[in-house]
Amino acid sequence: MPVIDLDLAGWRIRLDIEAPALARQAMDRYDAFISADDVSAFFTARVEVAGRGVDGRTNPEMDLSLDQTSDTDSEYRLDAPGFRAHIELARGVGKLTLASAAPLAGLEHFLRALVALLAFREDGLLIHGAGLRSEDGVHLFIGQSGSGKSTVVALSPDAVALNDDLIVLRPQGQDWVACGTPFWNMEAGHREGQTTSGPLAGIYKLVQDRNVYLERLSPAAATAELVANCPVINGSPAHLAALISRCRQLASAVPTRRLHFRKDGSFWQVLERQGADL
Repeated sequence: MPVIDLDLAGWRIRLDIEAPALARQAMDRYDAFISADDVSAFFTARVEVAGRGVDGRTNPEMDLSLDQTSDTDSEYRLDAPGFRAHIELARGVGKLTLASAAPLAGLEHFLRALVALLAFREDGLLIHGAGLRSEDGVHLFIGQSGSGKSTVVALSPDAVALNDDLIVLRPQGQDWVACGTPFWNMEAGHREGQTTSGPLAGIYKLVQDRNVYLERLSPAAATAELVANCPVINGSPAHLAALISRCRQLASAVPTRRLHFRKDGSFWQVLERQGADL
């Protein structure tokens, strides 16, 4: 059985994939994150492919449900058409069964959910955002699909792009570190900076506009924006209170603004002025 060891934001995740074709696809997609170091896995998942789903769906994100299956905050079940997974965080093991025409998409969604749970358990967050590193640190541009995350990346050739969709945030003392992930939009091409990490310099809720400016957010509004952009965890009622507290902590530690921008690189001038004023 092919075995792939991934280093995702410092967590060693081992995939035991029974299907050679899926293993080859996974090795190609996650090539930059594959590690050959002889280090024990933080989490091991067995991946099985059972064939095509009876309903023919290929997107496992549709109708996905996350259920906590124990009172220990460490055991979860994920279900969707053509997709079934069991995650035991305390034991560091899981199982994924795929029955769809697009098993790589299912594997990716499993990894996204797993990293979201791991990050939250380790006092961090997985957040919908584009991460761009400049001289003063990583700038995080948050927003749901269509908000302009990929556009901001495309407009920033002089910055190092960690990702255009999902970023891991991990606390480090009083600061936060942003870590790149392999979870780019599937059609994304150039990913040179995806294994990059760095101190978080600012967080910006994207708003497409004719004018370019920063808008201050109240602590409550900043917290709400962050909560709305934390996938998987924000859909779990059992984690909501802790998530709100975590996001409030993040918003108080890192400048969080609403960024009005248009489709050119002029927003960087605004961000540089903000940095000079802090």
